[in-house]
Amino acid sequence: MRRFSVLLAALLCAGQVYAAQVYRWVDKTGHVQYSDQPPPADAQKAEQRKIGDNVIDGQDSYALKQAVAKAPVVLFTTDCGQYCDSAKAFLVARGIPYTTRDPKNSKADTDALMALVGVMEVPVLKVGKKPYKGFEAARWNEALDEAGYPKSSQLRDKKTSAATPPKP
Repeated sequence: MRRFSVLLAALLCAGQVYAAQVYRWVDKTGHVQYSDQPPPADAQKAEQRKIGDNVIDGQDSYALKQAVAKAPVVLFTTDCGQYCDSAKAFLVARGIPYTTRDPKNSKADTDALMALVGVMEVPVLKVGKKPYKGFEAARWNEALDEAGYPKSSQLRDKKTSAATPPKP
């Protein structure tokens, strides 16, 4: 019984066991066995089981969730070329969940941008309530750091993020 407990604990704690296959069978002495190797030919009641993802996998970090809740990121952008493309690529590379607003195609986005910065210039990054006109990686990094965003990408699953970047 102790061997079974140790084996089960090892399987549950192993960091490399993502959706792994585990075999369960009853040996000839009547003991239940678990292994990642297929059971022997004389095994009874052999079953193949799949261990799913850890409950923590697929979730964003706590720091990222806190930053998104405290200071959501909005990117005002259009198809303005290199600057807008660089702005989007910067946010994606850093792993920042953001919402895109396009003042060229939406009157509501135009009004929001005008109220925020007073001019129709893109890209504009809004972190929480603070706007930053023009793409400047150093200044944007500083703003995101100040808002509590992690310095490197910690997005696990884009579907669970508060906001997701647009698909290229």
